[in-house]
Amino acid sequence: MRTTLEWATLLVCCAALLLRVPDAVRGRNRTVFGILLLGTMCSVLAVTELYDAIDGALGGWDLTSLILRYLVFAAVLLVGLRVARGLSAARAHLLISGRAGRWALGLGCLAVTVAFFLMAGAGSPGRLPGQAGGEGDADLAPYFTAAGRTYPAFVSLVLVPPLLAAVRSGLPRTVRAGALLVLLGAVFAVLSLPAALTPSSWAGAQHFINYAAALGYVLGLIAFWFSGLIASPPSNTQATLRQKRG
Repeated sequence: MRTTLEWATLLVCCAALLLRVPDAVRGRNRTVFGILLLGTMCSVLAVTELYDAIDGALGGWDLTSLILRYLVFAAVLLVGLRVARGLSAARAHLLISGRAGRWALGLGCLAVTVAFFLMAGAGSPGRLPGQAGGEGDADLAPYFTAAGRTYPAFVSLVLVPPLLAAVRSGLPRTVRAGALLVLLGAVFAVLSLPAALTPSSWAGAQHFINYAAALGYVLGLIAFWFSGLIASPPSNTQATLRQKRG
């Protein structure tokens, strides 16, 4: 199941990215294109075979795992700001872009970096636990994983109230569908933090939660984009997530 989820998520991200290329070339919503580009890069690194090839090129000591966490943080930051702005959720936008958000991002980066080097120094040179052939300290692996879930969980938790309000609102159906998909992604992202600390026998559930979060966000962004395509009038330049006046 893990392999299927890895490749399915990558294919969805690639398709969404390609759909956004024409608009990006025209200068429309390049932030969304950047989000999807980062999401696709994360999906590439999350595929075991591609991960092994890239990490091998970088020396084979699992630096790719740390890079992946940083890319996820960057993608989540952009998603949070874009969705909060589109929903006119001023409080959520302030929490993400303000002092609380900066602290959450900084502490998240610090936590994954410290955990990474503790794991790398705990075993013989080679792969970290959680990857084939890993030789690092397996006791620290869940904490490294959990550290990588902290910032996404923070942003997702901030987005839940405005997304829930959008789902219950009188916005167009495609917008509400997009909000619902992103809401599901946010809920799974929040759940991924405690799930990271569950026993290894729950690995299947952990993978499902992680990829469900990613797919929820990506499919939600696609739905928002589609709502913009069918919106009228065609020349409307307002954010597609905002409710029309009047």
